[in-house]
Amino acid sequence: MNKTIALGCFDGLHTGHAAVLSGATHCLLFDVHPQALLGGEPPPRLLDDHSRDGLLRALGVAPLILPFAEIHALPPRAFVEEILVKRLSATGAACGYNYRFGAKAAGDADTLTRLCEANGIDCRVVPPVLWEDAPVSATRIREALLAGDTAGANAMLGRPFGYNFPVLRGDGRGRLLGYPTANQSFPTGFLVPRRGVYASRVTLAGEVYHAMTNIGLRPTFDGGRVLSETHIFDFKGDLYGQRLPVELLRFIRDERAFAGAQALTAQLERDAKECAVD
Repeated sequence: MNKTIALGCFDGLHTGHAAVLSGATHCLLFDVHPQALLGGEPPPRLLDDHSRDGLLRALGVAPLILPFAEIHALPPRAFVEEILVKRLSATGAACGYNYRFGAKAAGDADTLTRLCEANGIDCRVVPPVLWEDAPVSATRIREALLAGDTAGANAMLGRPFGYNFPVLRGDGRGRLLGYPTANQSFPTGFLVPRRGVYASRVTLAGEVYHAMTNIGLRPTFDGGRVLSETHIFDFKGDLYGQRLPVELLRFIRDERAFAGAQALTAQLERDAKECAVD
């Protein structure tokens, strides 16, 4: 039976990851980001677990989640022999060109290929996937999102950047302004894109709606924490407590404070027209 395991740090599941996952039956993931255990600061996440698992299922790949604490000290040979062969019964492995593994990242793609061949496992090393003449990477995607470059980030991801968090109860101010919003909080450790207004879309019960999302502190009303506030065009309903998948399509403008509710409403009307432009 074929059991090909994709190896790597699959933050974001971008187009480079998709190339590694192609033909794999399983994807090895860890319960925590390696840097969290090794003393560093993990980079902001690009994908929540709920969305990640859904994307993997769509690719026909099953996640295998192992405790990183049990693995991080293993030398490369022990990782292949004890984990891939004995524990996971892998018949194949796939990794990116820059893959590192084993204690102190001592192993690379060549090491994996050699050790897999010695243990009767097929190994496929995937060359870099390029965008604008440079390898696609989670770092480049984060930089693009922090700059408001949704076009670049979405091109490297192979889909719109998004998140799927529960809808929180807000103060109802959006409804009073004529633009009720579904409010979501970014979990600690998740990337917060450039603050401002985005053309967006959401999916509810299988139906796709155009939307307008503001990410920020609501400076006109002295907001205290960063929220995602999404106004869904042509929708009425109670979403509190439900998970809402929001996708950011296009950056419209930076967040800024207005003189009051009337000025903000006038700007929201202009933003809504801009978001409606495909």
